[in-house]
Amino acid sequence: MSSTVSSPDGARSLHRAIGLLRLLSMRTATGWRLSDLAQEAGLEHSTVHRMLACLLDEGLAVRVPGTRRYSLGPLAHEFGVAAAPHFAIERLAAPGLARLAAETRDIVFLNVRSGAESVCVARFEGRKALKAYTVDVGTRRPLSLSAGGVAMLIALPRAEQARLEALNLQAIVRRGEARQTAVRRMVQRSRRLGYGFNQEDIIPGIAALGVAIRSPSGAPVASLSLAATGADLAARQPRLLTLLRAEAERIAAQLAPLRYPPDIACRPRL
Repeated sequence: MSSTVSSPDGARSLHRAIGLLRLLSMRTATGWRLSDLAQEAGLEHSTVHRMLACLLDEGLAVRVPGTRRYSLGPLAHEFGVAAAPHFAIERLAAPGLARLAAETRDIVFLNVRSGAESVCVARFEGRKALKAYTVDVGTRRPLSLSAGGVAMLIALPRAEQARLEALNLQAIVRRGEARQTAVRRMVQRSRRLGYGFNQEDIIPGIAALGVAIRSPSGAPVASLSLAATGADLAARQPRLLTLLRAEAERIAAQLAPLRYPPDIACRPRL
């Protein structure tokens, strides 16, 4: 390893570059304007400009055609293809998720934990459309902002939960006090119940259940969740929860060959 990367300044630059890649992954469809990316990252415009230039040179970022916006580049895709056989939990879970969506007729999601965030890696739709629910594959959100994310959060040691909750609240502070209150309410309710339960906290009329999927070491590396209208979910909640837990256990039993570490530490933000 070069002295540039091993030095404190080099390590800080590397963390910042990885943080930018995380942000770029959050808007792959539209991309980011440079000014918005700098504001979200909390970095100087000139700093982000230099880092983007490096990422562009290496193929980790691209300019969205016809715009002055930036998104992930082809090298990021190539890395993902290479890593997929060892981490793609969605591949082994897909048949069961498809059956679950068909049986419940609801939208079923598979999320993986990425530090203080959750990333949707699979989505299967039943027959009931939820137009207000726009979470797609690749969507990255703070753990405490969804039933699936909260399910992973509350499965962690309490000290780690508190630390991640604080990070998550910092991440959503710009969304207003009402959203922060809703998030706290959902986390507290879920902690009492022992599973993620979004009772129309985030989007009016939309509720969701979430259960953690643990690695062989017991770490919550993923979650399975289901979204429906509030009234519809309330009427079927016990049965849906039983189905989710059974499928989560089947998925967990298949995780041993994958390379998820014993615990996924909270990666620092920019």
